[in-house]
Amino acid sequence: MNGKLKINSRVGWRFIGDEVASFNCANQQIVIWNHVASKLWTKMENGSSFDELVSWLMQEYSINRETAIKDIKEFLREVFDAGFIESGKSSMEDDDESKNGENALLLVEMKAIENLIPFAVTFETTYYCNENCIHCYMDSNLPSLSLSEIKRILDEIAEENCLCVTFTGGEFFVRKDALEIIKHASELHFIIDILSNGSLINKEIVNVLNSCSVRRVQVSIYGATSKTHDAITLLPGSFRRTLKGIEFLKEAGVKVEIAFPLMNKNFHERYLVRDLAKSVGCLISPSHMITARNNGSRDTFSLRLDDNQLREFLEDKELAGFYVGRKPFQDHEFYFGFSDLLEAAPCYSGFNSCAISPSGKVLPCNQLLYEVGDLRKNNFYNIWHNSPKLKYLRSLNLRDLKECANCKLLLSCARCPGLAFLEGEDLLGPSPENCRVAKINSLITNERR
Repeated sequence: MNGKLKINSRVGWRFIGDEVASFNCANQQIVIWNHVASKLWTKMENGSSFDELVSWLMQEYSINRETAIKDIKEFLREVFDAGFIESGKSSMEDDDESKNGENALLLVEMKAIENLIPFAVTFETTYYCNENCIHCYMDSNLPSLSLSEIKRILDEIAEENCLCVTFTGGEFFVRKDALEIIKHASELHFIIDILSNGSLINKEIVNVLNSCSVRRVQVSIYGATSKTHDAITLLPGSFRRTLKGIEFLKEAGVKVEIAFPLMNKNFHERYLVRDLAKSVGCLISPSHMITARNNGSRDTFSLRLDDNQLREFLEDKELAGFYVGRKPFQDHEFYFGFSDLLEAAPCYSGFNSCAISPSGKVLPCNQLLYEVGDLRKNNFYNIWHNSPKLKYLRSLNLRDLKECANCKLLLSCARCPGLAFLEGEDLLGPSPENCRVAKINSLITNERR
């Protein structure tokens, strides 16, 4: 048992406080190791053998060899069973295990908030896209960070114990160096998510994804037919190429989730898209939120669901149940135990998460265009810990939202500061779209009583 132990290349992991959270992207299993197991994990990562782990445990905790062997075997059994070592078992994804993993990740997120650890970073790597979607909020004509700049930034956020990184665009795979970015992030032990339109994904890409710590690829679909989908992407043939990309991903064993932005132009196909997702073995993530463009234009508002359509969606327990966007403020009481909800932050972006724009600007999230730093002028450590704007955001609570704090719908509202900032140019003001959703939800709730 003197061979060196090697962690599976599809495992992402990071210290959160004094504990290691490790996630197997092949089978969606997560384990949060205790203090002793976390030390053993890092020894294993550095190439220790079984005997070396035993010797270290004996010396560190003054125990006899027989006890140390027993403890190391128990530790490695759990490591093997979760598929964390390359020769270990790697079972197919199991719904119960996946659910347990989501719960464990939630605990890590809460701990990251308490310790101001940037647990999750959304990295927009390019403004450019091969599609020209009618609802897109980005300006595709702006320059993006270079590969060397992106690698340097990834190094810096890894140093701050970021565990999850999401690569998006524009379209991530229009970058010729996209796979180099993935490989570098995987070598840094990130859990990697990718948001893509799927139309550029081929066998070369999926072979790399399947060898790296990629948890999932979220692919956008805008309808159940070429006519509807291509009318939104404005790229003929995009529906066919997107489905082919999903096929490549599924064949390679990469988890796929279908993002379905709901608009008045595709609402009639919502159940067909649901059925399409089921037929290709994918989860579906519908969203009724269509935002203003980053340049301030609100022409996209004409694409939003009308009040009747929005109500139909919110009343649909199945489809609305798949929505994974912002939760209502009443959930803060559940997650954080506030005796007075007004003590909660309006949003926890900037506490355990942030976004990086294609030009290197740091934002609390990619929806909240409130620049807190520039990574071409400063390093991530200084921005995350010392940015006056971030400190200001972290100081806010719901009492500071003068209009919203006194609203009778506050508990059931999921106000997004990004939407409020885009729609009304007021960081502390209401979001008209969130108000509309809260009012319709309130009507539905009252009628069901």
